[in-house]
Amino acid sequence: MSDLRLNSIFGAVLASVLGVMVVGVGADAIVHANYPEKAGFLPEVVETPGGGGPAEPAGPPDFGRLFADAAQLEELIARGQRVSAQCTSCHTFEAGGPNRIGPNLHEAFGHAVAAHAGFEYSEGMQAHGGTWDYLALDDFLRSPSTAVRGTKMAFAGLRNDTDRVAMIAYLRSISPNSVPLPAPLPEAAPAEGAPADGAAPPAEGAPPPATP
Repeated sequence: MSDLRLNSIFGAVLASVLGVMVVGVGADAIVHANYPEKAGFLPEVVETPGGGGPAEPAGPPDFGRLFADAAQLEELIARGQRVSAQCTSCHTFEAGGPNRIGPNLHEAFGHAVAAHAGFEYSEGMQAHGGTWDYLALDDFLRSPSTAVRGTKMAFAGLRNDTDRVAMIAYLRSISPNSVPLPAPLPEAAPAEGAPADGAAPPAEGAPPPATP
């Protein structure tokens, strides 16, 4: 191959390379890559005080006030009977009903714990002791495995406060055992600086009341 032909080929290749470089430089000059300093799709994580754990129960239900109202109690009993439908695969509720996976619950309210005849309770339930009163049932029905360590009851619990209170009202209504209704809980005092019941808050911009 002659030197002239080699020079021609080399010149064509060199021109192609230079052309590609020129196009690339020109494109960079026209189109600017504009990247934000902070990625827009990254979520903001806000830490909350207290470790973010589950909220603690506000306190026991006010059975003395809830059950003292006859009309409200009747509604709770009806609701509790509906709630009890989710328990019928393991329990019976009628007087003299048989035991199933769990004991018959007709006399459970006001009855000693782990004392229903003919049912073999777990060691944890036998060691629990006490009586199924308002607060004991509320604690157990909220989370059986937490209230009684080692219980054979696999039910997760009634986390809805109204359902749980209604279930206790229903158990109370069918049980022949009598447990005195607890006294109503004291009402919380208004926060410092808050107006007393029935008192209108001061108008915006009004001067503070004179002190004697």
